[in-house]
Amino acid sequence: MIGIALLHAFILLLGIGIASRVVATRLVSGMIGYLHKTIGITTPAPEQVRMVALIWLGSVVVIVDGCLFLLLFIARLSRPG
Repeated sequence: MIGIALLHAFILLLGIGIASRVVATRLVSGMIGYLHKTIGITTPAPEQVRMVALIWLGSVVVIVDGCLFLLLFIARLSRPG
């Protein structure tokens, strides 16, 4: 439970840092470029990098929370009684 809260806090702080331009554009662009090249999709234009990074962070939160919810839901269904 603490790990989940820490993950959410880290992603929130990272998102605030990206949105408020505390994190350098070059660093964000490099991370997004590496991620997009690894997946095999087109990298965003330089003026769209921050928005794409925030979308990726939001997607990670939704995916992780969804997987944890499904894990707990299935575990609760499989409990005898």
